[in-house]
Amino acid sequence: MPIKLGDAIAGVATPIARVLGLPCIDPVTNQLRPESGCAGRRNALNDFSDAIFDRFWSNNKKKETNTMEEQDYIITKAIAVKANSPEEAMQKIGEGKTVTINVQLRPAQPQRPAQPTSLIPKQPQG
Repeated sequence: MPIKLGDAIAGVATPIARVLGLPCIDPVTNQLRPESGCAGRRNALNDFSDAIFDRFWSNNKKKETNTMEEQDYIITKAIAVKANSPEEAMQKIGEGKTVTINVQLRPAQPQRPAQPTSLIPKQPQG
């Protein structure tokens, strides 16, 4: 993952804050104090960078897996049996040999469009 926005800005701003002696720099470690406003802004910008990266450059399969809803599938199985009639073939289904199996997404039921509402109020009758 590329450098995060907050880290990039802190990389430039932290040395400047050290030279200016700003209170956001810990004098012992010479780094940003974790509880300082500067560190909070750095973390917020890093979180923003993560959100942008995830939105545009993360693995799409991972996103689809997390958001995919359960759907209806139609499974068609073709079985070959030797028989003298359709009725006899139905009785021999368990003895048959599977020739093909097809799985497809069930088509969505057509949605009825919403009924338009009139913008003209009804006149009282009388």
